[in-house]
Amino acid sequence: MRKGVVYVATLIAFLNGCKGTLGESDSESRAEYHMMLADSLETKRALREAVLEYKLVAELYPHTSYFPIAIRNTALLYSNPLNPAVDDSAALHWFEKYLDLAPSKEERTKAEIYVTMLRRITALQREISRRTGIADSLIVAARRLGIDLAARNRRILELEADLVKSNEELQKLREVDIRINQRKAKK
Repeated sequence: MRKGVVYVATLIAFLNGCKGTLGESDSESRAEYHMMLADSLETKRALREAVLEYKLVAELYPHTSYFPIAIRNTALLYSNPLNPAVDDSAALHWFEKYLDLAPSKEERTKAEIYVTMLRRITALQREISRRTGIADSLIVAARRLGIDLAARNRRILELEADLVKSNEELQKLREVDIRINQRKAKK
């Protein structure tokens, strides 16, 4: 009886080991399929679709031999200006993830350069956004001041016209006063 239990346990352990190997092999072949599809899409300049395929491998097949290449290609395509889905922050994320894989010295140097450049681009974009916001605020303030200045100029013109009328009326009153005083003096 004891031999039967040992035999069943050994058989279960063997099948579990095979299952892990088969699962890994299946993952490897699925990852290979997606990588080939991504390469084909990239060759046809369908970069948005290619990045999605590489990203799929990078997210779903981390234990395959294609994982580091998928991460690097995802990062490269996200930073490619020809890609309609270009995204510097996503590229930065994937390059940083690629650096965590400890690639070769040459690949690491290239990835570090990309990370440095993307961080600088991100900082410059933030600065541009900040300055654009300031410029927009200044434009709005200048428009308000222009409107206020135009209204004040109109008011000044109205007051000057009223002043001219008042001076004319005052002059007429002086003339009337002079005539009245002259008539009184004659009497």
